[in-house]
Amino acid sequence: MTIKEISEALNVSISTVSKALNDATDIAEDTKQRIRQYAENSGYRLKSKENGSRRILALYERVDSDTRNNILNHVITAFSDIAIANNFEVVIDYVATKSDDFDLDEFLKQNNFSAVFIVGMNFRSRVYKQLRSLSVPAVLLDNHLSDAPLIGSVSSENTSAVVSAVKYLNKRGHTRIGLVTGEKESLVSAERLAGYVLGLARVGIDFNNDYIYYGDFTKESGEQSAVYFSETDVTAIISCSDIMAMGLIDGLGSCGKSVPDDVSVIGFDDLSLLKFTSYNLTTMKQKFDKLGQAAFMQIKDMLDGRQAQNIMINCKLVERGTVADAKQ
Repeated sequence: MTIKEISEALNVSISTVSKALNDATDIAEDTKQRIRQYAENSGYRLKSKENGSRRILALYERVDSDTRNNILNHVITAFSDIAIANNFEVVIDYVATKSDDFDLDEFLKQNNFSAVFIVGMNFRSRVYKQLRSLSVPAVLLDNHLSDAPLIGSVSSENTSAVVSAVKYLNKRGHTRIGLVTGEKESLVSAERLAGYVLGLARVGIDFNNDYIYYGDFTKESGEQSAVYFSETDVTAIISCSDIMAMGLIDGLGSCGKSVPDDVSVIGFDDLSLLKFTSYNLTTMKQKFDKLGQAAFMQIKDMLDGRQAQNIMINCKLVERGTVADAKQ
């Protein structure tokens, strides 16, 4: 007997069944008892607050429309799919909707959550400061804490991916390579910036601070970076997100620069929306499905008593049409 079978038999949603089986408080008591009685009579092993909840909170800390719709949602969808397949309920919520005195651990306890998956968080987050006091397992996307046995992480191999991008551009003859990075408070930005510096060193190119533009992962910041780089002599630019790369390409066009004839561009993400655009962007592909799946499996492992890990998923260069050989 599965949650799906119970849902179909009683003509209620899978979410409602999951809440009832996990003895959640945000469901009508008569509905809960009807579902639990049917499940028990059918041989389903009931969970309770005493023997362990099967509810997981997927918490968006801080998102904008670009990030939410094009990156984080891919990861959360993969996470939810595998969780539901393992008879867990996933509840999605947003820190932005909470009061200023929001206490994450208390919220998890009150709503009978067994674990939390946190996405969209940076160093300045109010939730970030509460992580070490959590009483249930947590997995962070693109962040990690050391010496925290209940807090694991999943992320792409950001540093090595940008190293690969630099090497690829250098192999195509580029020696004046710029970088559009994300917000300074983001670990992802720091790791990709480190990859840029390390990549230059690996191919013997001197670091030039004038070749770095600090954006914020939005298309607008990509457009603004184009104005900046149009006044430099760079022949190629690595953008730390596809969204910024799109803005960069549009902005370069407005500045009279052609991609890739005048300036080559590499993005980072390989967003699914690219197939519906004309950018034909060369990019470093993140494996969003694997990130979401790895996050759930780590939560499951910690609920089974295993220690937290920092899991990194490799990226892959996808060659399309925005990189050309450097002009001699």
